[in-house]
Amino acid sequence: MGMLCLDTDSCHFQNRERARFCAQCGIPLQGTLVQGRYEIQLLMSKDQKTVTLQAIERHGGQSVIVRALLPKKADAEERERFLQDAELAASFSDRMQEPGSIRVTDYGQDGPLAFLVKCEYMPGTSSVDPQAIRPRMTVRVGDNRVSPLQPSASVIPGSTLDDEDELQTQLRLAVPMPPLPVNPLAAQPRLTKPAATPVLRDWLVEATYAYEAGQYHDALAAYEISTQQNVVSVEAWSGKGATLLHLGQPEEALLAYDHALSLQPNDPDLWNSRASVLHELHRYDEEMYCYDQALARNPSYAFAWSGRGMTLAEMGRSEEAIQAFDHALLLEPRQSVIWQAMGDTLYSMQRYEEALVAIERALALDADNAALWDTTGNILRRMRKTGDALQLHEQATNLDPNNATAWFDKANDLRDLRRFAEALAVYDHTLSLDPTLAGAWYNRGNVLAALHMYEDALESYDHALDYDEGLISAWYNKGSLLHELEQHEQAIGAFDRALAVDIHYTAAWNNKGLALFALGRLEEALAALDQATSFAPDEPDAWYNKAVALEKLGRSQEARSCQEWAQKLEQQQK
Repeated sequence: MGMLCLDTDSCHFQNRERARFCAQCGIPLQGTLVQGRYEIQLLMSKDQKTVTLQAIERHGGQSVIVRALLPKKADAEERERFLQDAELAASFSDRMQEPGSIRVTDYGQDGPLAFLVKCEYMPGTSSVDPQAIRPRMTVRVGDNRVSPLQPSASVIPGSTLDDEDELQTQLRLAVPMPPLPVNPLAAQPRLTKPAATPVLRDWLVEATYAYEAGQYHDALAAYEISTQQNVVSVEAWSGKGATLLHLGQPEEALLAYDHALSLQPNDPDLWNSRASVLHELHRYDEEMYCYDQALARNPSYAFAWSGRGMTLAEMGRSEEAIQAFDHALLLEPRQSVIWQAMGDTLYSMQRYEEALVAIERALALDADNAALWDTTGNILRRMRKTGDALQLHEQATNLDPNNATAWFDKANDLRDLRRFAEALAVYDHTLSLDPTLAGAWYNRGNVLAALHMYEDALESYDHALDYDEGLISAWYNKGSLLHELEQHEQAIGAFDRALAVDIHYTAAWNNKGLALFALGRLEEALAALDQATSFAPDEPDAWYNKAVALEKLGRSQEARSCQEWAQKLEQQQK
């Protein structure tokens, strides 16, 4: 089933089975060894930036408190400041000799987690662990390096990594240090004396640290060595597959997961992970088979049900998707992402009331998720509650000011409310965030046309078509606007482009007929209008226009017949 986040109030995320940190909020999971030493037991408290956890110090069996910055809430500067404060607190703690006093005994960084350790002072113990005053061992990338320990016996024979690409165990000081001297012999990091017997590096642990820190190239290098050292390590092969998927190499990821499954074929997590890779490869039938295999081994695997539902929705099998989401939510009712997927599916089915209920359930679990506010606004707009939708889209832009989609949806609300000048300003802001958003250029063109700024509207339609030449409505609106501006030849070209996308586009046939009529090309106009009436025999405008063309060609009897039919259709539609 995987590991449940310790924060069961505001997160409650179900993580993959071998994860060390929660993928949603970033805190260590129960049983995680922080720095290979402090085994996390339970969550004591959590505030906006930090979390306090109870742990067991594995070397001596003592109960300790681990206080850490929330990885997803803190930036690099805050982590540095936290570690500086921790070092200062540790130095003060060394002077405190009162039994029962709480002292800082260790601090550092493990993967994404900056932490300090506190415990009660007992006479006869040292307040600051000697390990705490040496630099922390963390996987590093980039140029922020000090001279690494010479590998000696830690170099794995047969490794194909070049020196500059090797996943080095780098030393990072807990507080900023002066620039390193040019001569590496002059550097004097505060190292404890190495043990007499060299120890082989644990490449699997290093790979996991790098993966959790988002350093996927380093993680892959370490997983490669780990799988060479131990070809039957399921964790190494599974981690390699996950890393390759992050690096955009799904074919190679699939091979890694296949190897892991050959070693452990009854692991539902591996089948679920393989399904995710197949999804990226658009091999949906095989993906569904993997979900079936995962559920055959664990019918209560919520994320296999939800993954199955999401894929069924993409395949257009919406009713089956809803059933899969129902299964998942019976098992994990506090997973906002599943409620969101159900809401999106119901929205696509135009079941707006039910979609609103599902998205509101997701919002109750994840109120800071801008995408959920945005989706709720879109549902309300479909329900003709545009004023309410605007408020929700404003909330989405407040939560995520760089979310172009939320700004786009806010602009659409303003357009629907006929507040065209405001809508235009918001479309412009949207496009400053994402100039490739074809829909924003198209809707901007419609607003400019409504403001009678026709040349600007045409330019906006052209931008939309630069980014999506198959946007049929942009070709149609461009053609209609060119026709109104009496640029009939160009209008015909635009209508032809629309008809190349959809030969049954009745309105394009109708307006192409009008443009041809304006150029005096009456037979071609009649042919276009014939197409319009054949594809939409209940459309009175096409019959009226056809009557005009026939009259101009001197075919008065046919013209009268078309006009009478158009009048009859209009009366029926009243």
